[in-house]
Amino acid sequence: MVDKTLTAMMKDDQFQKLYAKWFMSSIPPKNVNLNFPMTQPLKDAVANPNDKGV
Repeated sequence: MVDKTLTAMMKDDQFQKLYAKWFMSSIPPKNVNLNFPMTQPLKDAVANPNDKGV
């Protein structure tokens, strides 16, 4: 169920939006911004989701 959910999120950009919310935007209540862009391996994994381990 988790694999199917994450794969669906990756295919329709929900994963990228959620990532941006928590790692590239201000997080309440102290408005801390981690400013941690996706690494290239993560971008590749999101672009081509599969069930293989890392």
